Amino acid sequence: MKLTRVYLRNFRRLENVEISLEAKETVFVGPNNSGKTSATTAFRLFLKRRDFKVHDFCVSRIKDLDTFGWTDDADKSLLPSIEMDLWFSIDPDIEYGRVADLIPDVSTNFEEVGVRLVYCVKDAGNLKRYNRKLWMVTG
Repeated sequence: MKLTRVYLRNFRRLENVEISLEAKETVFVGPNNSGKTSATTAFRLFLKRRDFKVHDFCVSRIKDLDTFGWTDDADKSLLPSIEMDLWFSIDPDIEYGRVADLIPDVSTNFEEVGVRLVYCVKDAGNLKRYNRKLWMVTG
């Protein structure tokens, strides 16, 4: 089983990107502020540290967090999340045992399997109360 590609959404400067990985090694190359460090930090946060901060959300989505709960009809589904999809290639002849719990129907011949990791607001009601208090103090 090999990690072949990664999709990253709403993380820092990376709103919606696909990262294709080579078989042996992958090198990130690009100009300053193009997302190289953000991509490697996302791997570290999702796969090792799990120490996210509010500033890890894509800047275009911070307003969604800040304004959540200002109205009574606040919809939790509008809150942003940071997502990482990991896609693995598998050899169907020998690797089904390793990924059987991830495959919905083993009667189908799968050559790839994906896993989604999500960082999101755990308690939307608490965020709503916090934003309303902050709004009353500053507004």
